[in-house]
Amino acid sequence: MCKWQKKVIGISASAAVLLFSQISVAGQSSIDLLLHKATYELRLNSSYQGAISSMGGQIEYDLTSDCRGWLMTNELEMNLVYSTGQSMQMDLKINTWEALDGKRYRFTVLQDGNLSGKSRYIGKSSHEKPKSNSGTNVLAEITEPEKQSVELGDVIYPSAFLKDIILAAQNGETALNRTVFDGTAELDAFKVSVIILPNTDEDDTSELEGKASWKVFLAFYDLKSKSTLPTQEQTLTLYENGVVSAIDLDFGDFSVKGKLTGLEVNSSPECG
Repeated sequence: MCKWQKKVIGISASAAVLLFSQISVAGQSSIDLLLHKATYELRLNSSYQGAISSMGGQIEYDLTSDCRGWLMTNELEMNLVYSTGQSMQMDLKINTWEALDGKRYRFTVLQDGNLSGKSRYIGKSSHEKPKSNSGTNVLAEITEPEKQSVELGDVIYPSAFLKDIILAAQNGETALNRTVFDGTAELDAFKVSVIILPNTDEDDTSELEGKASWKVFLAFYDLKSKSTLPTQEQTLTLYENGVVSAIDLDFGDFSVKGKLTGLEVNSSPECG
């Protein structure tokens, strides 16, 4: 598999988890977010030297809650056609659960297609009591098909990361940096640099009307690399209720635009 093809898988997976996860934590500043199903249409935005002649695909996203945490299901389909006529396909499905207190996380990642190959793995992570009086000890594990584990240090999970972005935006902050673990790169965490700017675009979707929104720019860095260049870059239009109306994915050799084409509100659970 080529380097950029691996980046496609990584950036698509992390986009699916990081950009479509939300949280409202008891005892902390609460963010009123929408439980919803969303469909995003993907199309080719640009291609370096015309290597990719066409691209199509979609993201199907579903966010619910079980009162103990947030459940996210995300299905991504991507079809690429090269200028040579060769075609590549990728199917990606991600299921995650994150505890409301941000201390436990579970994930299942399934990939298929001639772009990604076929694979499936299941894992979990949790914040453990630190061995010393300072710092945070986060344990991450792959439980299937082959057991692996690693200590990650001080990281946060996707929902807590999105919470930080929205709170920063609401407070007028324009930048933040976090180290995030989401399971899409198996047991690797990554550093994310975030720039937040006002959004001047308007959306006539009823659930988004009158809601504050921002343009959010994310740059992902490999913690194991000495390079100062990001391995991935993403841009999204994020609303205060947690809905993403547009997303741009930059794979280096080509870029993809995603547009919200369907939005359905999910019912909230009755929590005692």
